[in-house]
Amino acid sequence: MKHFITPAELVKEQAKYIILDIRGQKAYGAAHIPNAYVLDVTIDLSGPVKKHGGRHPLPDFNVLADKLASFGITKDSHIVVYDSWLFLAGRLWWTLRYMGLSHVKVLAGGIERWIHEGQPVTNIPTPLQTTTASFNYHLQDHMVMTHDHVLESSQTRSHIIIDARTPERYTGTDIDTMDGMTGHIPTAINHFWADGFDANGPLPQEQLKDVFKNILSVTKPIVTYCGSGITACLTMLAMAEIGIESALYVGSSSDWVTYPNAPIATGIESIK
Repeated sequence: MKHFITPAELVKEQAKYIILDIRGQKAYGAAHIPNAYVLDVTIDLSGPVKKHGGRHPLPDFNVLADKLASFGITKDSHIVVYDSWLFLAGRLWWTLRYMGLSHVKVLAGGIERWIHEGQPVTNIPTPLQTTTASFNYHLQDHMVMTHDHVLESSQTRSHIIIDARTPERYTGTDIDTMDGMTGHIPTAINHFWADGFDANGPLPQEQLKDVFKNILSVTKPIVTYCGSGITACLTMLAMAEIGIESALYVGSSSDWVTYPNAPIATGIESIK
């Protein structure tokens, strides 16, 4: 696996990695992987919600970089991130890569698989580093797209736009009560984020290739969105396993609907 590590593999190489738990303080305090540090998707990976930007806008990266430095993270660190299963781990994986970190893996199956396989947990917090250097991050601008860029891409068909939400929210079959976007960005195709995974992590490569067979040979760049830029990262993670790279529309549908007369399509679309 390119972007994942199994519990057994992590046990063998645990000294090599800095481990990050994205479940938040409450779950971390109850039980976590030994030597892991804790982050919170709302507090650490998101900025204040404003008129535009969606429900999980990007954070203050200087603040986040200082926190990562307190865990001993440098630009050369090897990192493993985990959630209960995978739900929030994708956003942390994407965020760290966006900050320029190259060696980031996700724990396949999360702490649930870790415990199921008999690996140890603790409720003792991991001490922060007492002497830390600055983490000099470098944002990878090609990894994000704004509302205006996505709108232009929709109008010109310059990109393949992927909607990672449920098929019902994508088609407009179900009313979207969360963000008010019943339907999808025009020209978007649907790849539901959960379709690339099972309880143990990502599907085998051949199965992933079948899931994404309609985009395996496309030459256009890809941008992915969901409700607020969280689960889209999981579709991106699954695609990355088979060499398909994508930018993230961070604000996603929760940002899209904040613009007057934002176009919304219903039904099913295919690549043209």
